[in-house]
Amino acid sequence: MSITVSDSQSFLEQAIAKPPVLPPDTPLKVAIAAMTEARASCILIAFDRQLIGIFTERDVVKITASEIPLAGMAIAEVMTQNPIAISLDNAGNIFKILSILRSAKIRHLPVTDNSGNLLGAITGESIRQILKPGDLLQMRRAEEIMTAEVIVASTNTSVLEVAKQMATQRKSCIVICNECDNNNQKPVGIITERDIVKFQAAGLDFAGTRAAAAMSFPLMPLQAKATLWEAHQFMQEHRIRRLVVVDEGGYLAGIVTQSTLLHALDPVEMHANVELLQETVAENLLELKKVNEQLQKEALRRTEIEEQLRLLNENLEEQIKLRTLELINTNSQLKKEIQDRATAEAEVRRLNTELEQRVLERTVQLAASNQELQQEISDRQLLEEKLHFSESKVRAVFEAMTDIVMVLDSQGNIEVLPTNTAAVYEPDCDLVSLTVEHFFDDDNPDDWWMLVLQVLETQQTVNFDYSLTVGDREIWFYACISLFSKDAVIWVARNISARKLAESALSQKNAELAHTLEELKRTQQELIQSEKMAALGQLIAGVAHEINSPLGAIRSSVQNIADFWAEQLQQLPIFFQQLSPERQHDFFALLYNSSTETDNLSSKEKRQLKKLLQRQLESEKIDDADSLACTLLDIGISSNNLESFLPLLKDSTSPNILKIAYEFATVQKSTKNIVTATDRAAKIVFALKSYSRYDQSGSKAIANITDGIDTVLTLYHYQIKHGVEVVRNYGNDLPSVLCYPDELNQVWTNLLHNALQAMGNKGVLKIDVKHEDNAISVCITDSGPGIPPEIMPRIFEPFFTTKPPGEGSGLGLDIVHKIIKKHQGKLQVESVPGQTQFTVFLPLEQDLRIDPPNPP
Repeated sequence: MSITVSDSQSFLEQAIAKPPVLPPDTPLKVAIAAMTEARASCILIAFDRQLIGIFTERDVVKITASEIPLAGMAIAEVMTQNPIAISLDNAGNIFKILSILRSAKIRHLPVTDNSGNLLGAITGESIRQILKPGDLLQMRRAEEIMTAEVIVASTNTSVLEVAKQMATQRKSCIVICNECDNNNQKPVGIITERDIVKFQAAGLDFAGTRAAAAMSFPLMPLQAKATLWEAHQFMQEHRIRRLVVVDEGGYLAGIVTQSTLLHALDPVEMHANVELLQETVAENLLELKKVNEQLQKEALRRTEIEEQLRLLNENLEEQIKLRTLELINTNSQLKKEIQDRATAEAEVRRLNTELEQRVLERTVQLAASNQELQQEISDRQLLEEKLHFSESKVRAVFEAMTDIVMVLDSQGNIEVLPTNTAAVYEPDCDLVSLTVEHFFDDDNPDDWWMLVLQVLETQQTVNFDYSLTVGDREIWFYACISLFSKDAVIWVARNISARKLAESALSQKNAELAHTLEELKRTQQELIQSEKMAALGQLIAGVAHEINSPLGAIRSSVQNIADFWAEQLQQLPIFFQQLSPERQHDFFALLYNSSTETDNLSSKEKRQLKKLLQRQLESEKIDDADSLACTLLDIGISSNNLESFLPLLKDSTSPNILKIAYEFATVQKSTKNIVTATDRAAKIVFALKSYSRYDQSGSKAIANITDGIDTVLTLYHYQIKHGVEVVRNYGNDLPSVLCYPDELNQVWTNLLHNALQAMGNKGVLKIDVKHEDNAISVCITDSGPGIPPEIMPRIFEPFFTTKPPGEGSGLGLDIVHKIIKKHQGKLQVESVPGQTQFTVFLPLEQDLRIDPPNPP
């Protein structure tokens, strides 16, 4: 009764929920709105499908309780970094997941694959939805597992106070009661973490809204005597995660959540119940086996009785026959008695009537049988006539044939049928005799007798070619062996020497054409690669500049970090020894706030924050408010969290503490700059590597069209960023296609390069990719001056170019046209002043289409 590995894996895959996955720079308001729309209890934060943080409903409650404004805040500032996660292959089973959730005191466990790519998260709700342990849940009551310590609030309490109670008590819900005394409380509603998320998304005034107006109403309570299965069904039906438990009088008794419900699924207890069920099943199977044996014995006994009854019945019938004979003998002796005579006469009349009836029926049957026999004789005569006629026709056919025809049986006998072979064969050789001699040739490599036996066994026709050597000539035949009778086959051979000569000549010609085609393909690939390398050479300067920029940022940031450690390494121990406990707490609070991102703020926004911070410092009568405001803002201290640092700022040791904290903040920013710069450089190198790679196999591969376009755009980023606006319109249902990816990258390179040159690297470049009419269409539109009508018919001619010498070979569009034609696609161009559009159509075959993956 144990769950197999595949069953456990299937349960885990079903238990993986799909909460929203957002990048770390997502605004907090957008994240809360996404959580509300998806009805999810958490949001996973990932970069390149790698998990970096988690944001839950409890985090929303903490933000609400702290009255932190959401505007301008990114989710990375409030998320839980480096959360506990587990690989799907290491997850084991559901009970291991439950153990992790309980031991770590968490409600969300992110799940990844072997490569660390994010798959989703396992929550108490997702586990509860897939497990259906009905019998086990029915054995326990809600009052056994409910949490009796419930945080309550009155209907007049503000939603802000409720959120603060949630954050302080670390509770996922607050029960709203009419009266908040400690005795006989009647619940009227409930406010959960999900409600706080909804209120944040809706922009609710937390301080000015009473709990009575925001609570979930009407309340759907659960009786304390209800089974856990009823609680599970109630949660499933109403799509809720918490149930308020009341006693018989309707007074608050406790609360049941998904976590407490899952605590009821104790693996030890479930194992004991499973063993008990196994014992019960074993006992029932033993009992059924005994009943089955008893039934088999009863059936055997019944068979014996039926055999005895049959024997008794046969004996009785024999006795009846003997008794009937005795009665007949007695009746003949009592002929003198009138009554017996009359009875005998009546019996004779009856038997005579039956005999006449039987004679009549037999006469009718004989007449019908005679008629059928006459019809059969007539049919046989007709068949014999047809066979005679068919034999005549077959004989005429054989006499007109010029093939070798023989009949061979399983005993090795050969009968040559008469055919007109002399009409076509040379008079100086008897091909029939040569063929027959070949059957008895010990050196016959074909072993024709084995083919004859094969046809007799399988009753299937065999066709093959063979040759006979006549002098210095080789004559070829096409032979067909068919079943003639159950122990004989018919052999028909036809001279195909002329056809063999033609096939040999055709094969040689095909080989020459194939060699020529391979030469053409090789030449075309070399031309494409040459053009590609030429385009790559034009990109080198821009790519070098793009890589030098992040390298310079890395070099500067590393120097800042090195200078900091060189200057402060020996002073830091002394600095920390001189700090009082209160100032140590303030120092580490400054370091925590220094992780707040301020680089994404505009200069105007920074000036506004600085003025507001300066006014607050001046109101607190703190010296050098202007310079101090700049330092605090760089550390990450704003007017929202300044109040907690006022004791530090009024302390005489604050300048040194602020100086060290500012230097630590500078090190953190330098580290972030290094990460950003390395990511940018890696992206450029990856694009350059993908573009320059050349597949020598010459075979098609599955590729994404938009990935190739984005790779080329990355390489042209230096030319684009100085004045070109790129507009990407990619469809949502774009499938991957089976194609030649390297050659298509050459297409996008030539078209984008021409567009940028036509615009002089100034203007709008629009790229539209759609999936329509069983094809992928790619439209590249530039805002350049357009193609003059007089040269439009010649743009696809090889070596035709309007560019100055040294800037173009005139092969770009010709190569594009040939590559698109190789993919059985189409290339269209439309041009007017201010808009030139090249459209590429790539057909999709139904059996080669690859559907796009589902979004996480």
